[in-house]
Amino acid sequence: MSVVSTIIGFIYLFGIAAWVSGALFYDVGQRARWGWCLIAGWITFVGATVVLLQPLLYAILLITAVFMLLLVWWFTQRPSNDRNWAPDFSKPCRIQVEGDEIVVFNVRNARYRSLADFDLRYETREYRLSDLHAADVLILYWGSPWMCHPMVIFDFGQDQHLCFSVEVRYRQGQPYDILRAIYRQYELMYVVTDERDAILRRTKHAENQDCYLYRLQIDTDAVEQLFHEYVGATNRLFDSPRWYNAVTDNCTTSVLKQRSEKVDLDVRMFFNGSLDKLLYERGRLNIQLPFEEFKKLSWINDSANLASSDEFHRAIRKHFPGLPSDHHV
Repeated sequence: MSVVSTIIGFIYLFGIAAWVSGALFYDVGQRARWGWCLIAGWITFVGATVVLLQPLLYAILLITAVFMLLLVWWFTQRPSNDRNWAPDFSKPCRIQVEGDEIVVFNVRNARYRSLADFDLRYETREYRLSDLHAADVLILYWGSPWMCHPMVIFDFGQDQHLCFSVEVRYRQGQPYDILRAIYRQYELMYVVTDERDAILRRTKHAENQDCYLYRLQIDTDAVEQLFHEYVGATNRLFDSPRWYNAVTDNCTTSVLKQRSEKVDLDVRMFFNGSLDKLLYERGRLNIQLPFEEFKKLSWINDSANLASSDEFHRAIRKHFPGLPSDHHV
């Protein structure tokens, strides 16, 4: 093998060795201490194969064969709706749409004293499709400018707002770990909540989290289409659970997959910290203001934290860029 081919071969082997090490620790060993023994055995096998089996191509073929066997097993793992879920992720939403009538089951509406101390309610809510007239994008940052968490809030008027957030479905006592999120450790969930739940959970009770609220500049037909896409994705997960994956099935890629219209891909959809700027550039947000000024006006932490429950929906939209001052929200 040439020098270039050898370098590529070692990079390939390193990638396989690293991914398999994680799969052995998380998915086979379930993070138990003996999982480290599996990793040690695997790394020893890879190293011995590279040293003893020459030329390097033969070692690559053997290690790839073992990798493929593990991959076959890995894909046999099945997500489940039947686990010991954390209370605030325990009830998946189901939505029934019949003509103009919408019934949403298991809308989470928690009142938080802290992220660990809250009064939890799941509600059945009714809406009319004919009242749906707008959609807002709620974007959450937790310290990194490279990544954000987008949510969508549908506006049915008369203070009726329904928030959809694509999230990890946490099991009891299960923390988030970016490495675990690459493997088969978390299920995916479309969390459907009252918007006060979605927003105050972040602005008031989580540290270093900033929320920005934007009105999507799309017509009512597009709003309705987007709503039906969320309904379909939510109901599919209710019937058929799916794994969450930080790379392939996350809060942004899941929404891209549910879209019925063709979406022009952009790297900012994956490293999504500039997702709001991408929407702005594509004319999906108000373009009457320079983006930085527009974003500054869209920050809602203070207005959300100070608002009363009765005035919450109006308070966070009081200075909504792009909305006429007499617009009813």
